[in-house]
Amino acid sequence: MVPQYQNQAVGLSAPYPERRAKLRQAVFAGRRPPDALLVSNPANLYYLTGFTGSFGALLLTPDTERFLTSGIYATQAQSEVADIPIILNPTLQEFNETLAETTKQLGARLLGVESGMTIAGLQGLRKAMRAVGVRVKPIGAPVEQLRRVKDGYELARLRDAAALADAAFEHCQRLFQPEVAEWDIAMEIDFYLRRQGAYPAFDTIAVSGERTALPHGKPTERRLQKGDFVTVDFGAKLNGYCSDLTRTVVIGKATTEQRRLYYAVQEALLRSIDALKPGKRGQQIDALAREVLGKHGLADYFGHSLGHSLGILVHDGSGLSFRDKTPLEAGMVLTVEPGVYVPGFGGVRIEQDVVVTESGAALLTHTPVELMEFDW
Repeated sequence: MVPQYQNQAVGLSAPYPERRAKLRQAVFAGRRPPDALLVSNPANLYYLTGFTGSFGALLLTPDTERFLTSGIYATQAQSEVADIPIILNPTLQEFNETLAETTKQLGARLLGVESGMTIAGLQGLRKAMRAVGVRVKPIGAPVEQLRRVKDGYELARLRDAAALADAAFEHCQRLFQPEVAEWDIAMEIDFYLRRQGAYPAFDTIAVSGERTALPHGKPTERRLQKGDFVTVDFGAKLNGYCSDLTRTVVIGKATTEQRRLYYAVQEALLRSIDALKPGKRGQQIDALAREVLGKHGLADYFGHSLGHSLGILVHDGSGLSFRDKTPLEAGMVLTVEPGVYVPGFGGVRIEQDVVVTESGAALLTHTPVELMEFDW
């Protein structure tokens, strides 16, 4: 069986060398740059090299590069990182010692490291580098800054992942009926994604009834009943990139109060997407959604940010929250997911994946956002 969504964007070549060139420009062209840069975050390694393993490191200087990993990944690294010299860590040697030896061989005296490194990791690295006369300096998050705006290769994969999420929701609709357990819905979604050559991008959410007031509720054996809200929130990780889709439906006919909540969230969603454009700040879009919900007397029931960046990770960086003050740029991919959660009653969340364009926002997910009633 050939999965329907696997490698639909295979015709595009990953621009890994171009990304590393941009990173060099960002790191080594500034004031007082380091002599070399160490990248060890797995998502950043994948972005810069295509390596899909969980353990490795990339050393960059202005004109050289080395990829280091353990013997476990020897064959995989040779296949995935064919354009960079590979150094395998000896079985009985600490990895930091190999990093230090390689850094010294490259002629570096000051090593820049990503800000996301743990305190313990940074202490161990500094000890090994000190032994060979190399100083260590945290330099922020330059790779994450590059990952903020997606290139054409990434957008093609994000579209495929979003299309698979749409298909998974359509597939699971037959389970929106009384006596089906939340857990069965979640498992059916996960199984469908895997049959299509993908992985669940995160733990699938399927909650019903009053439990829809739990934004991150876990599926249980609770069985759907007529009159329930049902919320599913899931994503596909396909060819290294993620989607994220949420819909809330009603089993049977919606009550007046259910419709009130749903239409308020739907209005907040549509107004927010319409407002997205380059130059706007994420906090402005988040505030707009809260203003819309406030008009309906529901702002106090919206307890999370409006959305987040989407890419190699489900939460791939800054997005749409009161903290996001950096102007949006064309090429950013975001979720827009307003919600209201009323304890003892239930909740509604509707989520779309969008890409910011020069003229506004374009949808990546296309599952309808109108109220769906499943009256069996």
